[in-house]
Amino acid sequence: MKWFLHRGLLIITAVVVMTSCDQIETKKISSSQYLSESWKAIDLHRVDGYPTFDTCATLPEGEPLKACFQETVTKTFYESFGKHTIVVQRALDDTIFVDFVVNEKGKYCIDTLKITQEIRTEIPRLEQWIHEAARQLPEAKPATKEGVPVKTRFKIPVVLKVE
Repeated sequence: MKWFLHRGLLIITAVVVMTSCDQIETKKISSSQYLSESWKAIDLHRVDGYPTFDTCATLPEGEPLKACFQETVTKTFYESFGKHTIVVQRALDDTIFVDFVVNEKGKYCIDTLKITQEIRTEIPRLEQWIHEAARQLPEAKPATKEGVPVKTRFKIPVVLKVE
């Protein structure tokens, strides 16, 4: 009798398992549809890892790494830019924003540089000095998104306060 009870229980379990598999439906989607849905989930305005330098390698990901990158770039840029003596005919108090791109290989490129005509007249070599300072920036490791190197933009303010 005990054997008959175990056998009956085994048969009932097998029937339940086999019929429950019919209730599971799998849906196949094409690779293009999968990629399309994946792209919607990716925030293209944020990177997973910021550009960095070897000197920042010991810092944790996120804000500390971003701050190290910004401080290194700003310090190097201002040191190079500060070597020039600016002589003007009249007082200037303005800020120029230099928009940079760090490409997928870690190279810098000035993206946007808007200098007013007044500043160009007073400091004709300013644009040249900014480009020289940009060439002095140390080579960076590019930012990453989903493990892939990507280009990123950042901005350096150049404050001109000359009397």
